[in-house]
Amino acid sequence: MASQKTRGSFRFRPVGALRKILLVAAAGLLAACGLGPLRPAQTPAAPTSPLRPSPTRTARPTATPTPEAGALPSGRFAVRFVSEPNYGIVMEVPAFEIREERLRVYVAFAHRGERSQEFYAPLEPGKSAELYVGNKRLSPAAMSENFQEDICPEYPRIPRKTCLWIVGAVERGWFEFEIPQDAQPPFVFRFPGFDRVELRPEKPLTGEIWEGLPADPFPQGEWAFETDNRFRHLSVSVDLIFRRIRVDADGLEIALQVRQPKGLLVFGQLPKPGEMGMVDAAGKQVFPVGFPEDMKEMRPPQNATRVDLTLRYPLPAARGPLIFRLEGWPLIRFDPETGTLAEVEWDGRVFVLAPTPTPSPAEIARGEIAAMLGKMAEAMGRSPEAFRAALDPQAEADADLLQAVASGGGWPLVDPRLEITGGEFQAEEAQDVRLELSVGLEGFPAEERWRYAAEVDLRKTDGEWRIVRWEWENVPPWARMAGRPWTSERFTLIAPSDLPEETARAVLSELEEAYRDLAARLPREILRPRYLAIYAPDRSTFRALTGRNPERTLGVAFYRTVPVEAEGEVVGFRSGETMMVLNAEGVKGYRTTDPLFGRAAVLRHELVHVILAPWTRPWTPGWLVEGAALTYAGQPYWRELKEEIRSLENMTYTTAFGHIGDIFGTATARQYALASAMAEFVRERYGDEAFLALYRAYGEIPLDVVERRWPRVGLQALVQAAMDAIAQEVTPNILQQHLGLDPAAFEAEFLKWWKARR
Repeated sequence: MASQKTRGSFRFRPVGALRKILLVAAAGLLAACGLGPLRPAQTPAAPTSPLRPSPTRTARPTATPTPEAGALPSGRFAVRFVSEPNYGIVMEVPAFEIREERLRVYVAFAHRGERSQEFYAPLEPGKSAELYVGNKRLSPAAMSENFQEDICPEYPRIPRKTCLWIVGAVERGWFEFEIPQDAQPPFVFRFPGFDRVELRPEKPLTGEIWEGLPADPFPQGEWAFETDNRFRHLSVSVDLIFRRIRVDADGLEIALQVRQPKGLLVFGQLPKPGEMGMVDAAGKQVFPVGFPEDMKEMRPPQNATRVDLTLRYPLPAARGPLIFRLEGWPLIRFDPETGTLAEVEWDGRVFVLAPTPTPSPAEIARGEIAAMLGKMAEAMGRSPEAFRAALDPQAEADADLLQAVASGGGWPLVDPRLEITGGEFQAEEAQDVRLELSVGLEGFPAEERWRYAAEVDLRKTDGEWRIVRWEWENVPPWARMAGRPWTSERFTLIAPSDLPEETARAVLSELEEAYRDLAARLPREILRPRYLAIYAPDRSTFRALTGRNPERTLGVAFYRTVPVEAEGEVVGFRSGETMMVLNAEGVKGYRTTDPLFGRAAVLRHELVHVILAPWTRPWTPGWLVEGAALTYAGQPYWRELKEEIRSLENMTYTTAFGHIGDIFGTATARQYALASAMAEFVRERYGDEAFLALYRAYGEIPLDVVERRWPRVGLQALVQAAMDAIAQEVTPNILQQHLGLDPAAFEAEFLKWWKARR
C-alpha cells in the first residue's frame, strides 16, 4: 500500500546501557589541607576547674568582670570571630572565658562549602590548638570531650578512620589553658589552618554562647513515601530511593532501596551503608548504628538491579530538618513538618547553625525560565505575539514559524504546556535547553497528548530572559497547515478551512465505515475512543507535514513508541500520539473505489496501522506491519507480484522496507507484495487469532532482549541494525510458539502455498 508507519520517533533509552565511570576518592592528610601536621596523640590532663558546661549549651556566667589595678578581669567576653573557609571548613570563636588562672576558648568547626570533601583523621586538636600569652606559647590543659580525639563529627563504623564532613555538620566545644598569674591581654588563640584570633576582655557576653540553637525534641512518627523519591549518584546511574522514615524513643530508622540498571559497570568502589551521615537541625552529625554490615558498597549485588536495606540512627538532637549525605550522591533534606524529601545545596555565605536550603543560581535561573515558558504556553492560540516578544532581536530563530506554532493554526488544542527537559543553566544564561511542547486535542482522552521537541539558548538582558536561539526537532503540524476540525463519532478530521463540507463529511463517512468493519475483526482491547486524521489538500502541504515524497506516497500513519516506567524503571513500552495523513491530491489520480490506491482504501490501510499501534514496536518485522494493513484493508497487493519466489531471504525478520513509503520503487513494491502474500498465507492457514497473536508477541518481548541489543550510540544506522537484530533473535521462538514452525519450515510452507495460489 502507498503508506508506511513512522518508526523514527522511538525514544527508548536503555536502562542497561554501560556507562563507565572511574570513582576516585579525593582525600588527603590534614597536613596537605593546611590544617597542620599529624602528631602522636596525647591524653590531656583533667581540668581542675569545677566549671564543665556542655560543649553545645553552657550555663550563664556566675560572675561579672571585676577589673582591678593590674588584675586580670574574669567572666565571659564576646569575640564573634568566623574564619574564612579552609577546604570547606570554617572555625567560629564566639566567646572566651577567664576564671582564676584558666582561660577557656569556645570554638566551633563546621563545613559550609565543598560538599564532597573528605578528611583523614585525627586532627589531634589538643596538640594543635595554641594560646599565645606575650611570648609564651601554651597548649591546652583540658578540652571538651568531643575534642579529645579530633574535631570531626562522629565516625561511622568503618575500618578506616575517616572524617566525613557534610554541609551543615557542626562540632562545638572548648579548649582550656592555664595562664600565668601575671598574664596580661590581649591573648592570641591559634588553630593551624585558620586565622589567629585576638582575645580582648573588653565586651562582656550576655546570653548563651551559641544562641538560637533548636532545642525542641524531634517529633516521633512514621513517614511513608508513595511517590518516587529517587536520588541519583552524581557520576554513575545508581539511585537511592527512600521508602519510609520512622522515629520513636529508640532512634530513627530509614527503609531504603538501592537501584541500578542491569549490566551497569562501576570502576572503583562506592561507599558502604554505614557511611551515610545524618545531620540534625542543631548541626550534629551521626552515622548509622545499625546497617547491613555484610554489604560491601551501596549498590545491588551482582546480577541484581535492586536491593532493600534498613539504616538505624540515634534519635536526632533537635526538632527540624535532617540532612543525609553519602559520598557521591547529592545532599538530601528531609522536612518532618511537611514529610517531604528534596535534593538541596547551600550557598555557604553564613555560618551554619541549622541547615536551610538556598537555591543555587542555576536553580533560580531554571525556575525563572520555566515561569516564562509557562506564560508563553498559556498565550498559545490567544496571544501568539508572546512567543515573538520573548525572542532577542538578534535571535537565531524562524520568527514566522514560531508565530505559526503560537497561533495554534485553528486546531482544537487543549492545555498546551511548554516544559524544560534538560539543559545547562547559569545565573545570566542558559544553553542547550531542551524543551517539550505538548498539547491535547478536544474530544480526546486527557492522557493522550502530542509532543514536539525543541532546543533553545537564553540570555538574561536587563533583568529579563530572552531567547537567543530556537531550533525545532519536530515542528508541530498546525504550523505547517492551518485549518479547522470536523468531527464524527470516532474521528477528528483537520483540514483547510475552505474544504467543502461535502468532502469533509465524505472522508469522515469512509473512516467510520472502515472502523466499523475493522472493529468487528480486530480485538476490542486495542481500540481507542477517537482517532486523528489530517487532510493534506496538495502535494506541497503533504510533504511539509510528513517529509515524504508526495509523488510516491498516498498516506502516512504516525505513532510514537515510548517507554513505560514504574517506580522509575522502564518496564515496557506503549504507542501513542497516533495520527494519519492523507495525500488528497495523490489519491485523486485513482478511482475512489480502487481497491489498492483509492481514497477509501488508503484511509482504511492507515487506520489499520493506528489501530494496531499499541502492539506495534520498531522491531516488529515489516512483513507483519504492512501485511496486516494490506490484508485487513482488503488490498490484495500480493497479486502484483509477478515473478517467481525462490526464497524469502531475510523477509521473515527484517524491519526495514526499502525506501519507506516508496511503494512505487521496484524493491519496495516487491517487499509490499511479499508482505501481502505472507499475511494472507498466515490468516488463511492458521486463522486470524494466530495471526494477531503473532503480531502482538513482538510487542511483549522481554525487556532484557531490548536492553542487550540497544546501541550505546544513537546513530540511525546502528538503531536500525539493533531493530533487525532484536527481530532476528526473537522470531524463531515466536513462530514456534504461535504457528508451530521454525523460520525454515515457515518459509517452506509459505512457498508451497504460494505455488498453489499461482
